Amino acid sequence: MLEPKLEPIDDIDMADLSDMKESIVPETPETSSSISKPAQVKRPRGRPRKHPKPSPEALAKVAKGRSKTGCITCRRRKKKCDETKPGCLNCEKNSVICEGYPEKTTWKSGKERGEEALQRRATSITISSIQLPYLIHGVETEGDRMFLYHYISRLSMIFTLEGENDCAFRNILLPMAQQHSGLMHSILALSSKHIDYSSPYGLQILQEHPNVDVKMLEERSQFHHDEAVKELTCRETGEVTPATYAQMICFVLQTLSDKNPKGQHRFHLQYYQKLIRESPPDEETEFTKFIHEFFQYHICADQLIHLPQGDVHLVSTQDEWNLPTTVLQPSAVRLLGVFDGLFLYMSKITNLRNKIRHNMEHGIDPVVGFGALHAAAEIDAGLREWTPAWPAGDPRDAAGTLYRQMMWIYLWRTMYPPHVTNWKPDPKNLIKKAVDDGLEILSRFGARDPSQTLILAPAFVIGCAAFEEYQREPIRKAIGVVKSYMEYKNTDTALAVLEEVWRLMDARDEQSWDWQAIAHRMGMDFLAT
Repeated sequence: MLEPKLEPIDDIDMADLSDMKESIVPETPETSSSISKPAQVKRPRGRPRKHPKPSPEALAKVAKGRSKTGCITCRRRKKKCDETKPGCLNCEKNSVICEGYPEKTTWKSGKERGEEALQRRATSITISSIQLPYLIHGVETEGDRMFLYHYISRLSMIFTLEGENDCAFRNILLPMAQQHSGLMHSILALSSKHIDYSSPYGLQILQEHPNVDVKMLEERSQFHHDEAVKELTCRETGEVTPATYAQMICFVLQTLSDKNPKGQHRFHLQYYQKLIRESPPDEETEFTKFIHEFFQYHICADQLIHLPQGDVHLVSTQDEWNLPTTVLQPSAVRLLGVFDGLFLYMSKITNLRNKIRHNMEHGIDPVVGFGALHAAAEIDAGLREWTPAWPAGDPRDAAGTLYRQMMWIYLWRTMYPPHVTNWKPDPKNLIKKAVDDGLEILSRFGARDPSQTLILAPAFVIGCAAFEEYQREPIRKAIGVVKSYMEYKNTDTALAVLEEVWRLMDARDEQSWDWQAIAHRMGMDFLAT
């Protein structure tokens, strides 16, 4: 292995570095040559600068007024914009219409922008929530429009004998309802209660309006009923307006739809009598005539079914009757029996029946007294002289003849209770012939005859005297025709009472004479209209 050779000079001449002192270079005087030469500045790194050096003013950048977006057109076309005001030259070169520049906006903090956004949102919600008011009060939903159309096109035509152009329920009540919200609710409630959604007509309505169902319609019907009651009960004390009577009419007719009637109609009939006594109308108008005729007709029809409670109940036959002194015109009669005087005889017969019932219950003999015999003879003579107001051949003339026949049967059935006849056959078959004649008249009415609105009461009374089995089927058929025309539930109730009367008649039970008591025991207190 080779070893490096040490040179002696390297160790001898080296001095101790700690003993060495800093050497000071002596200053040399400046010579003229050193003064004349400028000191050379070291060139900085990077790009060489311009000569001569530019002034600070020249270095300042000239503002060109450029925006961040350019004009709207160039921004949309994604082209570079020269931002010339008012129009961009770039757009002009390219034959494009310059749409200008966005509006200048001031900078706002996030809090301010958030407040403005909330305000804009609140404004938009307020505007969108503005809705048009309803033109007709109460007619707000599709179901309400269904009820109104049903009332105008169908229901208003079945209550009276008037023609389509003279219908009081449409020509008098509807214009009044536009000014009275309670009456409009009453009309809509009446119309809604009349529709049977299980019938072909009701199913057709549901099919034509797929956006509604039975539950929605029933809820809306109850709403209109509650609002109508509220309007009627919350009226100012002592204030009786024509709309008040009109609402009461609707409530009376609404009870015809009850499946289990409990005599609710009588409350409105009695309240009408109270109002007439306390606040009679100041002047007689077409509407007051209609009101009087309607209520008096239904008050008398109520006597055919209602069983008076307590002592002998006598029906007024003078105070509540305002018969015209002149000859009646056919167009002036909307319902039978009131202005033509026929129902005067019904009230008198009802008084005789109430007296005879009282005698039977208290064992008074004779059951039919001499006073009742004399009164019955006067009624019989009056019925023979009575004539209908319509000309011969008019369907309403046949209805008047049917009512006169019903009155005579009502009179005979009242004056000859089973306790008196002892169930002996009539030797002259007077009642049998009278019932047969009544059935003959009933058969002449067509299924869509407007007189069907008056048929239920005479069919019921004639049926209460149908002792023969063959006489009962035509009665059932006649009541079925009335049901298909009127579409009210009271026809089913009337037929149920008749079936019970016939059962008792076949058993020769004396209770069959008092059909008012039979209906009362069955819990059926209804209007046979």
